[in-house]
Parts: sequence; structure tokens; C-alpha cells
Amino acid sequence: MAAAAAIMTLAASGLQAMGSLQQGRATQAAQNYEAAERERQAATERAAGLRVAIEKRTETDRVLSRTRALAAASGAGVVNPSILDIYGDTAKQGEFNAQTALYGGEDRARGQLSAANAARFKGKTAYKGSLLEAGGQLFAGGGKAYSQAYG
Repeated sequence: MAAAAAIMTLAASGLQAMGSLQQGRATQAAQNYEAAERERQAATERAAGLRVAIEKRTETDRVLSRTRALAAASGAGVVNPSILDIYGDTAKQGEFNAQTALYGGEDRARGQLSAANAARFKGKTAYKGSLLEAGGQLFAGGGKAYSQAYG
């Protein structure tokens, strides 16, 4: 009778250990999926920043073109020093706006990548924890089975 109880205890410990391992693997898989989604989102954020930067540069080109046309139509000439200052200031502001858009996209992408790294780390930690938990369950079950059989 004691041997049967010991065998059942070992079997139960084995099942508990398998359950812990499966839970750890499932958590790791879920975290890896989240990390992959975050990486895709990071690429989307970079692309969005680039798209806005292109729009800002196009907008600046339109403003510069209009400024040239107005300067030429007014008779002031397109190489007038004050007109050249306006060109320079407009071009600088336009490039600043484009760079700000790129930075914003990159900053958001870095945030997503940091979250992806954290998710992967969390998944690895969960899996390693499940290994330790499974080992503990096996040792505890073995000790209990030994006590039942010989204690």
C-alpha cells in the first residue's frame, strides 16, 4: 500500500512539474509574440516619422517656391538680400520641422523596441522560473514519496 501511495505521489509531482513547464513555455511564447508586435509597431512609427518629414520638406519647398514667385512679381528680385534672408529662414525652419518629425518617429520606435526587449526578458524569466518550480515540485514529490514508502 505504501508503494502505491509513493508511486501516485511521484506521478502527481511529475504532472505538476509538466504543468509548470508548459505554463512557462506558454508565457514565454506570449511574451515573444508581444515583442514581435512591438517591433512591427516600431517600424511603423519610423515610417510615420519619415512620412511626416517628407510632407514637411514638400511643404517647405512649396513655401519657398511661392516666396520666389511673389518676390519676382513684386519687382524686388529673387536675389535681394532681405528675400535671401527669408529664403534661408524658411528653409531652416522647414528642415527643423522635418528633423523634428524624424526624431519623433525614432523616439516612438525606440520606446516600442524597449518594450519588446522587456517582453522577451519577461518571457525568459517566466520560463526559467517554471524550470525551477518544476524541479522543486519533483524534489518535493520525491521526498514525500520516500517518506510514504520508507517513513
